[in-house]
Amino acid sequence: MKKESELPHADFLAILERVRYSTREETKIEVAECMLDYGIDIKLVGAVTGLKKSQLTGVK
Repeated sequence: MKKESELPHADFLAILERVRYSTREETKIEVAECMLDYGIDIKLVGAVTGLKKSQLTGVK
């Protein structure tokens, strides 16, 4: 892998965007886990987090 200083600006921005997206997804899953732990209905958890039911069934 190239050093960060050697990456073109567009490549660096693309990497940064991927990191931001994956972080958002991880945060949604963590929030969903907490909500499910507190006994909140899975449909409401999906509505709040924007995750699909199939994504929520694997959580915990």
